[in-house]
Amino acid sequence: MEELGAPRDDEDRGPGSLFEQRLVLRLQSGSREALDTLFEMYVHQVYAYAYHLLRNREDAEEVTSEAFLRAFERAFSFRGEAPFRAWLFGIVRNLCRDRLRQPRLLLLEAQDMEALEDCRQPYRQMEDVLLVRQALEQLPEDQRTVLMLCDVEEWDAREAAVMLGRSVEATKSLLYRARRSLCRTLTAMLEEDKG
Repeated sequence: MEELGAPRDDEDRGPGSLFEQRLVLRLQSGSREALDTLFEMYVHQVYAYAYHLLRNREDAEEVTSEAFLRAFERAFSFRGEAPFRAWLFGIVRNLCRDRLRQPRLLLLEAQDMEALEDCRQPYRQMEDVLLVRQALEQLPEDQRTVLMLCDVEEWDAREAAVMLGRSVEATKSLLYRARRSLCRTLTAMLEEDKG
């Protein structure tokens, strides 16, 4: 039997690849080993996406774990109309939305506190990161999501289109508008700071 975690030398491991499709078939038959391999393939991307949406390390870690658990429990419902990664990210997005609807106390994460206290980190760089986060928060959710997928996670427009439930052309248009909106928002915020 072929080892799950090792594709053949000539085999692609990317989203929608034959290797991924075989893993998903094994996952659907209840293979824990297939889930472990898919977990290793996508855990970092899932966590980054959850963290982007939630802005909290602990919540992002919990959502990441829960997303893979749900993927295992619901593997039978995956029909393969899109790459597994897009289906998995849909689960993550829904879990994050549920988490954001819950009332919460606002707390600074330990890593944010460390960054504030660390004198070696250039002040301007930290200020720029905060400014971009503030600008992103002013954008509509669909624009934030497409920027995260295409510009941060480096998904191509086809993959993002599947995830967003849009056509490729509509996704490209949304990405263009999102980039322009972010640029306008950042420009306005910078001018406001100067004034």
